[in-house]
Amino acid sequence: MTPSEESLAKLPAEGAHLYEGLRQYLLEIDRNLVRLDKVLSRLQPPVSGRVRLAWRKDGSSILTERRPILVQWKKIGEKWTYERMGDKSLVQKLPRSGAFYFVREELRETTRQISALLNKRSTAIETVRRTQQSIRFLVEKNQESMSQTGTEIEALEDRATMIPCSWRDGQQVGEQQMYVSPEDQALFDSL
Repeated sequence: MTPSEESLAKLPAEGAHLYEGLRQYLLEIDRNLVRLDKVLSRLQPPVSGRVRLAWRKDGSSILTERRPILVQWKKIGEKWTYERMGDKSLVQKLPRSGAFYFVREELRETTRQISALLNKRSTAIETVRRTQQSIRFLVEKNQESMSQTGTEIEALEDRATMIPCSWRDGQQVGEQQMYVSPEDQALFDSL
């Protein structure tokens, strides 16, 4: 058992605690996004140009499995399709005329709130993704060097057992004979 084993045993629990905090943070963001999507639904008439949130299945990662995106619905004939709105300048891309004229300020404010939450969400997810990637890289990259270090330590241990000395593992195992010149012996005796 190493001296750090007890403290490092707490690492998985601490990591789980951090991930639980992140989960709660993301759930709070998502709940607020759902509330704001309902506001968008109430504000806008069911006509082409309507802006809403869509939850898209995107990627294989747990964090990006369901991801909110802002979309603009368009009616083509009898079919409704949506087009993803870019993450930049969402407020400028909003419809402002026709059926949207009287709710344009509320739409603008709601979209600002959504944009801020989407940015916070993507920042949190990107931070976690980079952290996970760094940990994987650190562990995988250093695995080979740790194997080599283990081999070098074994060689040092073998050499240490072959060297004659009077101490082994902190215990005296014999008397070490040291050559002392007659001049040095006379000096030691005079002290």
